[in-house]
Amino acid sequence: MDLAGRLSNPSEILETIADQGWSSPGRPSKTVTRPVGGPDSDLAAASSEQKGRLSNPVQRRLSAADISDLCHLYSDGRSIDSLARQYEMNRTTIITHLDRAGIERRRVTRKMTDDSVATAATRYGRGASLAVVAREFDIHARTLAREFRQAGVSIRPRRGR
Repeated sequence: MDLAGRLSNPSEILETIADQGWSSPGRPSKTVTRPVGGPDSDLAAASSEQKGRLSNPVQRRLSAADISDLCHLYSDGRSIDSLARQYEMNRTTIITHLDRAGIERRRVTRKMTDDSVATAATRYGRGASLAVVAREFDIHARTLAREFRQAGVSIRPRRGR
């Protein structure tokens, strides 16, 4: 077992940096020690790998052929969200590609008519929950809440809040 090697001080050259900021008189400032090594040092590689994975996601560019395919798929009816999943990109990136290609985006059609909103409001007014009424109309509860707000229907506060 190599405990002494793993638990001892690292072999890299260490640099001590005085703490930036203020310190009170009579109180020593803290020092920070960090490894100074080339890009092939183990600590630098581990921290850059961690940083790239967590805060700087890998970015990739689509080829002209991929962008053309993306535009054709959208024109054939695929949604922006499904294209974002397929190309493993943010939906705003997909929208940017479509805009640059001059493809007009489809506007989402309203999922409920005025009559269905009135029917849902009546059902909701009789005590059914927003989630239950939304399920009956095969829509998401947030969609129903938005329709209710636009129609001026007051929404009850959620229980437990």
